[in-house]
Amino acid sequence: MPEHPRKLSEQDKQDIIRRRGGDSDKSGKGGNLEIHHKDRDPQNNDPDNLSVLTKREHQDLHKRAGR
Repeated sequence: MPEHPRKLSEQDKQDIIRRRGGDSDKSGKGGNLEIHHKDRDPQNNDPDNLSVLTKREHQDLHKRAGR
């Protein structure tokens, strides 16, 4: 099994958000953005595993999932 890259730093998160145009993957709106790990593994920083969400979208997603 391949080793996952290190945990995302704040700078890594900002770089990902900037590369995606500063927009939420879901709403298309920027501001107050966070990175969500689709597989819930914060060590799996494969770009296909990352989504950019607003803080509200991220909280709602985890609430629906019971986490």
